[in-house]
Amino acid sequence: MNTSQKHGTAESREKSSGLSTFKKFTILTVTGLLTVMSVMTAASESKVAYINDGGNTYTVTTSHTDTSTIIEDAGIELDYYDKAVVTEESRERIDIDIIRAFPVKISIDGGARFLSVTSGTVADALELIDKKILANDIVTPPLDTVLESDMVIKITRGIKLYLNCNGERELAYAPEGTVAEALSYLDCEAADDTVDLKANIENGMELNVNKVLYRTTYKKIKLEPTVIEEACSDLKKGESKVKQEGKEGTAEISYTEKYINGELAEKNESGTQVIVKPVDRIVLIGTKSENTDTDLTDTDTEESSDTDTSTDDMKLPEISEQPVVEDAYESTDSEEEEFGSTQDTYGEGISYSSLIIGTCTAYYEVDGITATGTIPQVGTVAVNPNVIPYGTKLYICSADGSYVYGYAIAEDTGGACMAGDIVVDLYMNSEEECNAFGRQELYIYVLN
Repeated sequence: MNTSQKHGTAESREKSSGLSTFKKFTILTVTGLLTVMSVMTAASESKVAYINDGGNTYTVTTSHTDTSTIIEDAGIELDYYDKAVVTEESRERIDIDIIRAFPVKISIDGGARFLSVTSGTVADALELIDKKILANDIVTPPLDTVLESDMVIKITRGIKLYLNCNGERELAYAPEGTVAEALSYLDCEAADDTVDLKANIENGMELNVNKVLYRTTYKKIKLEPTVIEEACSDLKKGESKVKQEGKEGTAEISYTEKYINGELAEKNESGTQVIVKPVDRIVLIGTKSENTDTDLTDTDTEESSDTDTSTDDMKLPEISEQPVVEDAYESTDSEEEEFGSTQDTYGEGISYSSLIIGTCTAYYEVDGITATGTIPQVGTVAVNPNVIPYGTKLYICSADGSYVYGYAIAEDTGGACMAGDIVVDLYMNSEEECNAFGRQELYIYVLN
């Protein structure tokens, strides 16, 4: 055997063995690094999920982004109509609310439909079953009612009535029952002895009803200062001097107004409140004799004493003695009828003849013309001209100033105003603005 060949073969095996060990070490090292990196990556991408399910909160750490998978990881089961809503999400956490579906029953013509819903209104539920509401359909509860668990929605055929509730005859439908129940359903309050409220309604019945509305209005009046005369021995007889300038006060008179079919029928004073008391005007009246003698007789002393007027018995003037303008809505041209002042949103002073506190709504029209022939714009308002005459200038805002419509002019007629349901209908630039405004209680200043 060739010795050199043996040595060469052994040497080759040794080198080969060393290379193989190095490769194995390298592979193991790389594999380990990849495993560590994979774990670190997974850890860096994971987040904590907070799941709120009907007041119970579940927490799970997950690297998933799919909501359904996260809920499954938490061991929570969802029914078919349940919803999972992500309310907040960041790199570190995700918040999920589970909204459980609840049953709602819809009763139509003796039949019934059952729905599973998570939210919405009665109108939304009817839309799910493609139910269109007809003019004579009576829906109970109303369409804008928020759905609740086990709610029963009833749709019945209404009884046809001809209703005259605001001076205009109109077709209306009401559920079976008495006249009183029908008027309540149709939002019409009857005056005394107008109709038989206990009678049952019948198909085609005529209901001629005077709609009654009560409203409270306020008016400010001036309180003139009382003039008090005080004797003064330092002034000669016939001389006088003002010791204290008087200041006017302010009182507020409240009136209860009764409207029948939008017309003012009665107006009675319901109370008076002094807001700012008047300050007395004090005038010194001279009592010093023309005689230059310094010695005064007893008679002089008595006369001086008799002319001294005490202020203890002086009283504020009675409110009824002050001038009051009976009509809270008539135009005010004379200075005597300026009863109040305030500031607008820019801090500018405004004076007003009366203040009306009442409900306002908003309206919008495309290519419309007002009752006075003008094109409506922001600042145009609709009114009952029997209450607020056309052309009246107004300033409208909330009591706390959080909402300001601003300066306005009565130029249009409002149907709800004529019916007495609201005081003023405010014109706005879009239906969205009208819906956002809704129905609000505002201060309506009738400007001088």
